[in-house]
Amino acid sequence: MAIPIRRLNHITVSAPSGEEAKAREFYGNVIGLKEIDLPPALTKVYEIVWFDLLDFILHIEFTHHYIQPKTWTENGVLMLGRHTAIEVKGIKEVRKTIADSGAVIHEAVVLADRDRFYCEDPFGNVLEIIEFHKDQTA
Repeated sequence: MAIPIRRLNHITVSAPSGEEAKAREFYGNVIGLKEIDLPPALTKVYEIVWFDLLDFILHIEFTHHYIQPKTWTENGVLMLGRHTAIEVKGIKEVRKTIADSGAVIHEAVVLADRDRFYCEDPFGNVLEIIEFHKDQTA
């Protein structure tokens, strides 16, 4: 039986305990995501902040056991491991906004059909920012 998957519900990235203000600044103010109220039962158990990201939710989970994601070089290319990719409009302006916030920016391997780059949130989690040259939904 094929599993009847309906949609992606959420993704979770980690951050050091007590850094909620940095997460709200980066994801809320720089990236422009709207924070979502947590169900009351979760506020008693987790240090977590939720953001609305289109039709799914981004969870930032804060932990005393946080380990910063690792990057490495392979064949002369910076490898960023796990990351979340978001498609945007106006990638040049988006890149400037993110760079002006002080976030670390990494170049991506050039692809013919899109512009893209990587950035790190304040905790080293990586976002890939993409703009296709043609609308991919058409």
